[in-house]
Amino acid sequence: MDATSVPVILVKQLKTQGLSVIDADDQTLTVVNPLNPVFVEAIAARDGLYITSCGYELGQSGDEAGTAHRLAFLLGRRCGGHPRGIGMREEVARAAAT
Repeated sequence: MDATSVPVILVKQLKTQGLSVIDADDQTLTVVNPLNPVFVEAIAARDGLYITSCGYELGQSGDEAGTAHRLAFLLGRRCGGHPRGIGMREEVARAAAT
């Protein structure tokens, strides 16, 4: 990925998560939860990172599956499970213990 392009693999991963990409160009994607179209987010690729329109860093190049999972969670598409098989409760508990 160069500094400004969004790779096709991220689009595929977003669709795997049940999200719809409603607009895309070389620099940004607009993604919507098809079950609730009120939930929409624009994603940009910048310096190897995927950034939301609010400035939240979703992930980095090379972790498109994790990036798509985090966006699906933010858009209310999934309510459990982590791309590495760890449940969200366990992940939160582990983070709180450190």
